[in-house]
Amino acid sequence: MSAADSSTLVSGAPKPGDLIAGKYRVERVLGSGGMGVVLLATHLELEELVAIKLLLPHISQSADTVARFLREARAAIKIRSEHVVRILDVGRLESGAPYMVMEYLEGRDLAQVVAKTGPLPLPMAVDVFLQACEALAQAHVLGIVHRDLKPANLFLTQRPGGAPCLKVLDFGISKVAQKDGPSSDAAITTTTAILGTPSYMSPEQMRSTRDVDARADIWSLGAILYALLAGVPPYQGESTADVCAKIIRDPPPSLSRARPDAPREIEIVVGRCLEKEPAQRYANVAELAAALVAFGSTDAQASLTRITHVFAAGASPMTASVPPPVGPATPTPSPSARRVVISHPDGPTRTASAWEDTRLVDKKKSRSTLLALAGAAGAGALLMAIGLTLATRHEGPPPEAVSTLAAPVFAPTPTPTPTPTPTPTSASTSPPTPTSASTSTSDAAAPPRPPHSAKSSGGSGLFDDRK
Repeated sequence: MSAADSSTLVSGAPKPGDLIAGKYRVERVLGSGGMGVVLLATHLELEELVAIKLLLPHISQSADTVARFLREARAAIKIRSEHVVRILDVGRLESGAPYMVMEYLEGRDLAQVVAKTGPLPLPMAVDVFLQACEALAQAHVLGIVHRDLKPANLFLTQRPGGAPCLKVLDFGISKVAQKDGPSSDAAITTTTAILGTPSYMSPEQMRSTRDVDARADIWSLGAILYALLAGVPPYQGESTADVCAKIIRDPPPSLSRARPDAPREIEIVVGRCLEKEPAQRYANVAELAAALVAFGSTDAQASLTRITHVFAAGASPMTASVPPPVGPATPTPSPSARRVVISHPDGPTRTASAWEDTRLVDKKKSRSTLLALAGAAGAGALLMAIGLTLATRHEGPPPEAVSTLAAPVFAPTPTPTPTPTPTPTSASTSPPTPTSASTSTSDAAAPPRPPHSAKSSGGSGLFDDRK
């Protein structure tokens, strides 16, 4: 959907000054396309700016189009993430055309950012990319496949403090899996229907839009990462048919040719995302994020942690194995504080404290120690009984070995003799080595963290033009 200025009028759409639902005053047109328009409006009671997306009158006559439009609202409102645009209201105009009220965002989508500034620095690209993965982690756990991921649907805005914040837009052609029965997409998408943007569409989506799963989004994410770093999508052609043929037939082009300074590891990550067979790609966005976190800023690790927690708290059939949080080298936490991921064969993955497992091991060790001590005590008692028997049968003084064994238990001998001093062992003669605080593993110096490149780029001119 193209941007538009305040003087732009769209045929059939509300004009500036018009009221929608008696409470939204239209200010201007933000963008328009062949199917709909996005308006800037003011909520009169709250005095708050909002964005209103609505279908054009002639498009709203299509039941399938209206169904997809309303599905976007239902899908987006289920995803509780700061990286998905918030849906505030839905309704219909007097003409019957549906509309959707969303939070108003200032900034640019990533397609506009790359067009203006060129390929992004690697840390910034990874940071905003992982923010998109945060949104998709929650979507995939809920059974929602976006199916139209592309730079134009990733909107870069700012948090109140100025830090970049990415929002995933347009769940209009998303697929929502149902727990019992077919997906919500089955009734309005035929097997042969092709929905999406070809340059960012997986091979299986080109064959059957209806039958894809979350791994189709993984493919699209790989194409997006390539575009953010190279400035162009991985597959290009003179026509849509040409692009589709290349995606199905050709291996992905080399990222290092388009971006010579790209690390080899990044090229491997992109290549795995763009595999033709879904089974050969990353199983979920958590695995993908774990492979990229080392190349982002300090915010990347926080994104990975949130992604992993989302999968751990709400694993679904669409999400296979979930890796534990990993990232750049960091100090190893103490066992009492470290968190681990425990997979259960009969249930979803959950988190637990590492000391819970350690406690079970300690109990086993304590039980073994008690059994060993009991055995030793029994053997000692048997030896003492044998010594007593032998002592009563001898007329002379008992042997020294028997006397020495029995004396501590019963009484001293009539003529005590000095007990030879046992030879000291090396452990008793060596003084304990003092432990220095500087050598404690819990106080080990943390390796330096990479600089936060993404935040510093917030004032680099990416947000000079407000929409």
